[in-house]
Amino acid sequence: MTHTRGIASPPGIPATQRLSFLARRNGTRLGTHNVTFRRDGDRLGVDIAVDYTVKLTFITAYRYRLRATEQWEQGVLTSMRARTDNNGKAEFMRADRIDGALIVEGSGTTRYHAPPGAMLCSHWNPAQLDGPMINPQDGTLLNFTISAKGPARVADTAGRTREAQRFSLEGAHSLDLWYDTQGIWTALQGAAEDGSVIIYQPVF
Repeated sequence: MTHTRGIASPPGIPATQRLSFLARRNGTRLGTHNVTFRRDGDRLGVDIAVDYTVKLTFITAYRYRLRATEQWEQGVLTSMRARTDNNGKAEFMRADRIDGALIVEGSGTTRYHAPPGAMLCSHWNPAQLDGPMINPQDGTLLNFTISAKGPARVADTAGRTREAQRFSLEGAHSLDLWYDTQGIWTALQGAAEDGSVIIYQPVF
């Protein structure tokens, strides 16, 4: 799969202009992750919504809510904003491209110049695999060792499957991502802070 930057539209955008996933934690429904794309000429807006809830009997033990936006112009990432409610703890990230450099700040870091090619770790764009990623939760810089693990069939919530390529991202927050033959994000598997396994199943 070829990862391309600097074009009028970044890779990874489906024809439906939307990506939807059902998230499960240790096999039990955890919540949803949705990505919506908005086009306006050479401009692209990306809206990201993540909602998790862990319930124990009738008690909500954990709640997570993230809202993020990305702004692109002529294939270049120009700004990002994200706010997270991590079980009552407020976190944020924001970034703006100023004089060609992406300036990042967040609740987990002081203000810094992002390395060339850095992108938000929002998974929808396969070009993120080419460089360092910015944590949307707190603005910290994430560095992964990435390796291709070969093709696999990915099943959606209706049982339909499609061919995808698996990539393993090893680092402080290791996870696996799958992209189909068109470079569209199709699945995720990772570990939560408590060691539980989180799996995303696509809603095609």
